[in-house]
Parts: sequence; C-alpha cells; structure tokens
Amino acid sequence: MNKRMRGRIKWYHGKKHFGFIVGDEDNREVFFHIDDCRGFSPEETMLVEFEIGLDRIKREKAMNIRTVTVEP
Repeated sequence: MNKRMRGRIKWYHGKKHFGFIVGDEDNREVFFHIDDCRGFSPEETMLVEFEIGLDRIKREKAMNIRTVTVEP
C-alpha cells in the first residue's frame, strides 16, 4: 500500500470531472479525477487524504481520495 498523504483541493472543474490537490508536505500539485474520490463530491479548499499512483500512461495522480474531518 502507498503512503497516505494530506492536502487541499486547489481547484476542481465540475464539467470535466478533474482537478488538482496541493499536498501539505511538499506543496506540489497532484492531478485527480472524480473516479478516485470515495463517496464525496470535491470542492475547492476541501481537506483530503490520498495516495499517489500512476494513470494508464504512467503519469502521477492522486488515488483513493477521502475527505478528512478536522476535530475542534
């Protein structure tokens, strides 16, 4: 299993179903597709947890994306 990372959704294009997440650890932008979101609709600035994987042509992308609940 890949290491889980945290980040925030930087932007999301609802009609094309893709966007980018900025990782908390290294501030790099990682592509994601709606198909990799587990049970939620992505929104900008949403805190998420994800893994880095490769798409079918070997480019990096975020996978197994889940929302993170921040406790008060």
